[in-house]
Amino acid sequence: MKGHHFLISARLFVSALAVLVAGGCATTVGVTSQGMDSGYKQIDRSALNAKAYGSYTAAVLHRYDLERVYADTPVQCLIQLHTLACSDDRDDLLFALAELSFLMAKEGREDVVDGHELTARNYFVVSAIYAYLFLARLEKGDSAAAFDRRFRIACDLYNRSLAYVIEHRKGVISDVAPLVWLPVGSIHIQPGVTDLPMPLSDYVEVYAADRYKVNGLSVRNRIAGMGTPLVLVRRQKSKSTAIPTGFSATVFMRIRGELQDFTTGTLTSQMEVYSSTSAHAVQVDGRTIPLEMDITTPIAYTLNDPLYWKIANALFFLGKSEFEPGISQPQPSKPGQIPVLWVHGTMSSPVWWAEMWNTLMADPVLRENYQHWFYLYDSGKPVAQSFLHLRKSIEAFVKKRDPEGKDPSLRQMVVIGHSQGGLLTKATAVEMKSDTLVRAATGKTLAELKLSPEDEKLVRSYTQFTPLPEVKRVIFISTPHRGSFLASNFVRRMVNWLIYAPLQPIHTTSELMKLFAQKSQPVAAATSLDSMSPENPALLAFAETPVHPTIKAHSIIAIKGDDTPPEGDDGVVEYSSAHLAGVESECVVRSGHSCQSMPKAIEEVRRILREHLRSQRKQ
Repeated sequence: MKGHHFLISARLFVSALAVLVAGGCATTVGVTSQGMDSGYKQIDRSALNAKAYGSYTAAVLHRYDLERVYADTPVQCLIQLHTLACSDDRDDLLFALAELSFLMAKEGREDVVDGHELTARNYFVVSAIYAYLFLARLEKGDSAAAFDRRFRIACDLYNRSLAYVIEHRKGVISDVAPLVWLPVGSIHIQPGVTDLPMPLSDYVEVYAADRYKVNGLSVRNRIAGMGTPLVLVRRQKSKSTAIPTGFSATVFMRIRGELQDFTTGTLTSQMEVYSSTSAHAVQVDGRTIPLEMDITTPIAYTLNDPLYWKIANALFFLGKSEFEPGISQPQPSKPGQIPVLWVHGTMSSPVWWAEMWNTLMADPVLRENYQHWFYLYDSGKPVAQSFLHLRKSIEAFVKKRDPEGKDPSLRQMVVIGHSQGGLLTKATAVEMKSDTLVRAATGKTLAELKLSPEDEKLVRSYTQFTPLPEVKRVIFISTPHRGSFLASNFVRRMVNWLIYAPLQPIHTTSELMKLFAQKSQPVAAATSLDSMSPENPALLAFAETPVHPTIKAHSIIAIKGDDTPPEGDDGVVEYSSAHLAGVESECVVRSGHSCQSMPKAIEEVRRILREHLRSQRKQ
């Protein structure tokens, strides 16, 4: 009996020990807590961000026992999956085909199927095709598609595959090979519609925007959709533009056919190219598909040259640069878009509007309804000369764009000027018919000056003008309407010496100033700093001239520190000089003089541009 009890006790001990050991072992199926990030990495893993396929594709391969086939011969796995997809209407097969093809392309796979060589480019093409067909099938009549994680992944597979196709191309987009071999069958790729303002052959460089990291701008404007954003760089025919012509566009590959058409050779595709300023969506089978757009990268790309940042000094100190002064339009536009004309300040250039321009382009309403023009001028010349040059530039540019006057939007212009550019901006919006400026500058009327007819005509061209009919609204930013306290006698003498002393054979004072000196011996405004001196009587007379009642005006004034208007200044211009009575609105920004990149100033311009749109629609 004792032995029997001992045996029972031993068995119980072994059983208890087995339970204890089993309880301390890891389970075959279970979870391990490693933090939230670890879980998301597993959920979101795909060929886009890893060197392996994700869980959705893994489920498809496991269902058909194809894991080993893919590991050994990936191209044979694709062929088998394609065959299965032709008879199985579950859309996850198309998703798996798109992801696996993308993964093989990224790995640089090279295969030969039926005597045809397949490279990374071929696999990117087939990935885009399968992703397109998956998206078309998933979205039909299914509102839940917007919440399907695979939907956004498939969009990115399509977009990125197309980007790599562009990067692997030879020649311009219109020269894409007409026939591309696939693991199953082939596809004809043909050039499709384009709404670009000129033929694709005129663009010497075509890049996928995705290849670039943007520097120096606070926002990268990216609009989600289908298609690959492009940077198109136009062939330069002259040096006449201060802003290079790098365009934002999107290429969209439209697929015509079904899975069964792969093997019959009837599967076709069209490469369509759309300007980001004119088309925001395409129609596919009666559905509106938004286009993926990158607005910022073309801006940053075209400004990625030190030459464009040296224009200001070259013009101010030398009176010349690589580019001719005048208006340039860096992006194409379409009829009905209202021009916004940007006018830079002293020792500046159009590139300093980049932050405000790029940020405003993020607003789809502004992007749809406005086009942007940039004015370059020699900011060292007397302001009166720049007045005349700007006015003539506007008239000539509008006439060139619309010689028959068929687009009324070009005559609803908004002009925005910073610093000295604000003074030039005001010259587009006031009426100066009398001898006000002449009397202020000389103490005499035109009649009393007793000028020859030629000289009188010259004086009138600089001092008498009416509001430009093209301009309907103006915005002044940090504008020295009553002069800048930095334009002291000492500073002006130094600048005169720097500009004129070494360059007398090239530079002379204006004919107008010479003439005034002969007739009345005033203090000649040899440079823009002379023009902007608080002691300049002509400037003070101009400050008291109101903006014409047919034109709306707004002020954005910078103040450094905590001063309260009417006290304070921005380090260059006092509030009392920048303030204008009778404007529609006045916004004070806590900033130094160059406030055009400050968020509050940008938001105020955005508000004004939207207000301008509403006012035009009411008319």
